[in-house]
Amino acid sequence: MRKKANGSISLRMVDFWCQKWNLPLLLCLTGLLQWDLCSGQIQVQIQEGPLYRVKGYPISISCNVTGFTGPPTRDFQFILKKPNMELNIISTSDKEFAYGVFSGRVEKKEIYIQRLSGSSVLLWIKNLQENDAGDLLCETLHRGGVYYGDYDDETKLNVIADTLEALYSGSPSQSLSEGDPLQLECQVSSQTFQHTHLMVTWFLHGEEDENPRPVITLDRDLTVKPGAGFEDRYRAGLISMDKVEDTTYRLKMPQVQQSDQGKFFCKATEWIQDPDRSWTQIAHKTTAACDVEIKRIVAPDAGSFSVYLKASKGPLQEGDALDIRCSVNAQNLPGHFFSVTWLKNQQKVAQIGSSGVLTMFDKERENAAEMRAVKTSHMDYLLTIRSTRTEDQGQYQCEVWQENMNEDGTFKKIQKQISSPETVSITAKESDLAVVMAMKDAVTEGDALRVVCSVSGFKGPLSVSWQHKKDSGASFIDVISLTHEGVMKDVGSRYQSRNVQTFHSPAGNFTLELGASATSDSGEYKCIVSEWTVQSNGEMKKANTHSQQKAIIVNSVESLMKVSLKSRTSTVPIDSPVELLCIVRGPKVSLAVRWMFQPHNSTFQTNILSISQTGEMAWRADQRNYQLSIQAQPTGTYFTLKVPRASKQQEGQYQCQVDAYQKDVQKAKIISNPLAVIVQKPVSKMSLYSPTSRLETTVNAEAKLECSVTRTTTNTSRFTVTWMFGSQMLLTMDLDAVVKFGPAAGLEMDQRIRTEIRQKQSFQLTIHQVRTSDSGQYHCEVEEWLQDPLGDWYSLKNMSVSTEMVVKEKESKLHVQKDNRMLNITNHQAGFTIDCVIDSQSSDTSGFEVTWFKVQEEGPVTIFTARHDGTLHSAITDKNLVFGRPLATHYKLTVPQISPTDVGQYYCQVEEWLLTANTWKRFASDNSGELSIYVHTEGDSEKQADPLGTTLGVTIPLICFLVLVIILLLIRDHKRNSELTKKKDCLWAENNPLTPVPEGTCAAEDHS
Repeated sequence: MRKKANGSISLRMVDFWCQKWNLPLLLCLTGLLQWDLCSGQIQVQIQEGPLYRVKGYPISISCNVTGFTGPPTRDFQFILKKPNMELNIISTSDKEFAYGVFSGRVEKKEIYIQRLSGSSVLLWIKNLQENDAGDLLCETLHRGGVYYGDYDDETKLNVIADTLEALYSGSPSQSLSEGDPLQLECQVSSQTFQHTHLMVTWFLHGEEDENPRPVITLDRDLTVKPGAGFEDRYRAGLISMDKVEDTTYRLKMPQVQQSDQGKFFCKATEWIQDPDRSWTQIAHKTTAACDVEIKRIVAPDAGSFSVYLKASKGPLQEGDALDIRCSVNAQNLPGHFFSVTWLKNQQKVAQIGSSGVLTMFDKERENAAEMRAVKTSHMDYLLTIRSTRTEDQGQYQCEVWQENMNEDGTFKKIQKQISSPETVSITAKESDLAVVMAMKDAVTEGDALRVVCSVSGFKGPLSVSWQHKKDSGASFIDVISLTHEGVMKDVGSRYQSRNVQTFHSPAGNFTLELGASATSDSGEYKCIVSEWTVQSNGEMKKANTHSQQKAIIVNSVESLMKVSLKSRTSTVPIDSPVELLCIVRGPKVSLAVRWMFQPHNSTFQTNILSISQTGEMAWRADQRNYQLSIQAQPTGTYFTLKVPRASKQQEGQYQCQVDAYQKDVQKAKIISNPLAVIVQKPVSKMSLYSPTSRLETTVNAEAKLECSVTRTTTNTSRFTVTWMFGSQMLLTMDLDAVVKFGPAAGLEMDQRIRTEIRQKQSFQLTIHQVRTSDSGQYHCEVEEWLQDPLGDWYSLKNMSVSTEMVVKEKESKLHVQKDNRMLNITNHQAGFTIDCVIDSQSSDTSGFEVTWFKVQEEGPVTIFTARHDGTLHSAITDKNLVFGRPLATHYKLTVPQISPTDVGQYYCQVEEWLLTANTWKRFASDNSGELSIYVHTEGDSEKQADPLGTTLGVTIPLICFLVLVIILLLIRDHKRNSELTKKKDCLWAENNPLTPVPEGTCAAEDHS
């Protein structure tokens, strides 16, 4: 066998199996069974949690590491883990380790690490903050090599609010004399949810004290400890501390001394027990101080007296007799009287006046002959309690007044002396009486509240008193009592109108029952059980009294009820079913349910239906659109609202409201979570088609634009059509084929456009008498509509197609004859005619405006115009021009008598006018050829050939005669030509009356 290194039995076993098995199996067994034999294992351990610490106070958390080798000093670092993040706090090796949220506090030494040893540290946080809560991780740094062990450990740190309160509400100062009693109280409470203990200490800070001195302490385990220097007085009963009820801590000093002068204050400390069973201080508070002044008493002069008190010695038990003797030692006081009073805990017990009259302050004890007082000698007075009770124990003193008798027989007090106190202790006789309280920890509002006190070890009759207090800061109040004779009495004032009663079973169980409990009945209940014995005189006497108390919670119905609204499918297509499940969990009570609905994009909530607690149902919506079912199960009550065929109108947010009732009294009103139901439209399959994307036409033509739906979602689809011109609406046609014109149509265009449905799914827009301003982009927008189960129409998809329309002007076909002519006129009496002949025109309905011009050096000059509306206008006022229109396309202007100034070139200009939208507009113009006029005249020699001037005298009368004849002939021809003119197409003008001319023309004579 292999030699062992350290005499290890385990290694011997390894060597043995090496000989029996092969090497791989040996290594495997060694790794599995002897892992710790090879080397140590790193183990980091942080203070066990969860830890509860109070905000604002300093805390320390320990962390240590074991099982490491190498240098004896290890580095540590602390990290705070929060959801989704880790925050570095502090490290012993890296000064820059802390994150920003902690770096400032680390620099100010508000967070630091205290090293206890090389392998143990304390993390200190001087001022704990809420954000310090989380999982606290302590790590020791790895120094290389193989990881072996746990290099980190974490604990849970909870930061709780500071609820500790300490208050001194007494007088800020007191002035006492030596030997006077001092009693101070402070109130201490804590509302921490965690289980904590309180420690209360009274301190005295004297004038010569460097630091306050603890007088007496009630520790967290409810033990009383006197402070240094106060032990003897505590043992003598001259210093005590009592806890009164739950929050009051009372300091009592029956006889103060000169050394007690100073400031008294109370300090409360809150402790919590950590998971490692250690107690940690988590909060502390100090009250205001009471400044106590102690006056020194000067020794009395001669003629004073002294008082001494002596009580029975030896241990006393209940039922033993107690003698308390009061002695007055007086000198040189002849003729004086004394009044003696026995005090127990500063309360009067009995008194013998100066006249010898006895006064007992406990009438019950006096009537029972249990207590008496007598003057046994001139200066001795004796108080006897024949059968003591535990309440008879305490501090006894004698108060003696020296009195003088007045002439009228009354007494006048002179001076007073009080004896030193003497403590009397009385122990209760051992009894087997035991009380155990049993009840539920919680009941539901409205149910009966039952509390049972089980009593054992009793021999005589029993009585019980029930008490209750709402919270720890309140006092117990009476509920009801049951005498040893079985009579219920002393019902508390708060319970006079309540159904409250108490029972006593022969087995010794007392039961308190409150019918229809309320939340105000929560709190602690105490049962006080007394055992009674029969005295020698036959009367009953309390022998033993035991009590127990326990807390109970009366939960409100509302706090126990949970209402939730769920649905397996909250997003559905139109015409599909939706089921909404309102689940109610809680106590068994009557329920009223109301279903509410808030439509999509609305702020108003409406009611669908209501079910009263008696089962009556009232529909507020159309019942045909909903179905309701109710199912009661052990886990709760299920109210199901079903929408068989969902529509867009039923899309929105649903809620159910549940009201709980007990005996027709509403106890709770809870509204469920909102649940959104989305009703989806089907996917549109519509497609749109336009025959052309560009349409060219001419002015005054008729344009037709079309768009067609080539595919629909369903066979029942309907459509709305909107025709747009650019970005403005021309017209729209709704589902009922009602057409409304838009702003782009205007007052004039809506008379030129119309729309129609050529087929079921083909739509046409017709524009009559198009204009160039009608050119542009036209959009046909078609929206598909379907009808939901409630009859409402909803849109699916909006598509559009565009067509560009181009409106062009018509090409002009106007042409006027352009032959140039020359006319030589020799007869001055003759005239000439300027013809204007139109060879072609653009439209059969064209109108013409003809203007004749004479060419001058400065340019053409207008001489006459025949407008397209039939009016005539002459620009020459000294000649009678004749206008004629033998044909619709033939215009002529005649100059009836030529003059030399008429020589020149003449032409006409024709303007073509078209009627567009009831308005005449100029469309085209053209000019004719030129007519050149020449006038021939005789030379100057011929003028000189007239030999006789008398010739003129013969010819002038002849010419006048001929003119007269011509005028008469013209008047006759005028009448005949007027009849012929009515049969021809002639134009008339008011400012150019016509005169008859040959060839059937219309003559116009200008009289201007």
